[in-house]
Amino acid sequence: MIEIDTPGVDIDKIKACIQEELEQYKTVNGGRSFKSIPCPSDFKSAEQWRIDDCVSKETLLQFHGPEFINKAYISILHRKPDFQGKAIYLDKLQNGQLTKIEILGRLRYSREGRLKKVYIKNLLFPFLLKTFFKIPALGWGLRIMAGIFNLPIILMNIQRIENTSIAHYSLMEEKDKNTRTLILKLDEDIQSLKTDSIQARSDLAKEVSLVKTDLLKQIKDNTITLLDMQRRIQTHLEEARKRFPEPISNDQLVHVVKEEDHLFDAMYLSFEDRFRGTENDIKERVKVYLPYVQKACENTKDKSLLDVGCGRGEWLKLLKENNIAAAGLDLNGVMVEKCRDADLDVVQSDLLAYLRNLKADTLSVITGFHIVEHLPFNTMISLFDESLRVLKPGGMVVFETPNPENLMVGACDFYTDPSHKNPIPPHTLSYLVEARGFVNIEIVRLHPNNAIQIEDPFLNYYFTIGQDYAVIGFKE
Repeated sequence: MIEIDTPGVDIDKIKACIQEELEQYKTVNGGRSFKSIPCPSDFKSAEQWRIDDCVSKETLLQFHGPEFINKAYISILHRKPDFQGKAIYLDKLQNGQLTKIEILGRLRYSREGRLKKVYIKNLLFPFLLKTFFKIPALGWGLRIMAGIFNLPIILMNIQRIENTSIAHYSLMEEKDKNTRTLILKLDEDIQSLKTDSIQARSDLAKEVSLVKTDLLKQIKDNTITLLDMQRRIQTHLEEARKRFPEPISNDQLVHVVKEEDHLFDAMYLSFEDRFRGTENDIKERVKVYLPYVQKACENTKDKSLLDVGCGRGEWLKLLKENNIAAAGLDLNGVMVEKCRDADLDVVQSDLLAYLRNLKADTLSVITGFHIVEHLPFNTMISLFDESLRVLKPGGMVVFETPNPENLMVGACDFYTDPSHKNPIPPHTLSYLVEARGFVNIEIVRLHPNNAIQIEDPFLNYYFTIGQDYAVIGFKE
């Protein structure tokens, strides 16, 4: 710590200081110009501070707190501050007991400072003035006079501080606004990410559900196929056992051949499940025939209906829901079992064999959905003849089939089912039904393809026309 007596003022010492200051001024001014002395204005640390014999007061005053103490010691005493000295000066600087000018003066005009002979321009007078301010009574008067004299500068500094504060406040306000905007944007991004995450989880759950449903369906189809194969293997084993004790009979051979015709029953059920549509889809499509059935039932005063080639039984279920007694028949044993499991009246039989065993005039309605395209020509004609025989007067037949007038159906979709034989144009089927004795023939085109729109009217008609059609005829 550099000690300077502060209670009183030693005039002789002050004179000696002034004299020394003047001598240094003459020496420095005679040797070189002050302007040529590089006085750094800003350094990152005290260790980087340049030690010279000339220091600018303004350069030192721009520093604050501990940094100011460090720079003052290094510039004036050419050393780092001792711990005690730094602590005392920093404490008095912070509580207002000493100003920066006083600290610079005390360091410069201390015994150690005078030995270093560092020149600080315009330091002596401000230092003496600050020192005189501490003289009782006289100091108060000097302080008041100095305050009045420096009032314009003080006001200007106040204005400068105010302007700086306003600018700083505006800058902080702008930064705060930008920060709030950024926070809002980040919040929106987070909410968007949350929404996307929820949507992704929902989509994934739906996808998993679809995959699960598909897997369960495949398992069910495979189970049905396995059960059907087991049943057929058991049948063949029984036939083989019968063969050992005696030569195989003609009836046994016929039975084995018939069983061979049913090897792919389970696969065809799976095929229909994939390509024909769901049960609800099919029921919705065939609702169009209910008014025709009700009309035929009124004509015959009966509600007996037979659906040939009933398949999975969607039409039979719809009739049952509308209180119409209906039976079905199909060659596919797996489909027949499926219908029976749904408590439907279904028989596994060849359609002609079944019809030929019925008495004449016993049914009100015969329907066949997507059956005629599977039949050879002779079998189809026999179906029409037997249907006419077993229907009551006023009874009705309905035969639905793919419509080859639709170019997509005729060129492609018809052949999706490998068991289809040949497409039948509407007027051809209408003619055949009429030629076998039915009257009041009507062609009903169904299920147009509205997803396709073509500018050319001709092409648009044949691409969008009903993908299926039905021929409806009545018995006189």
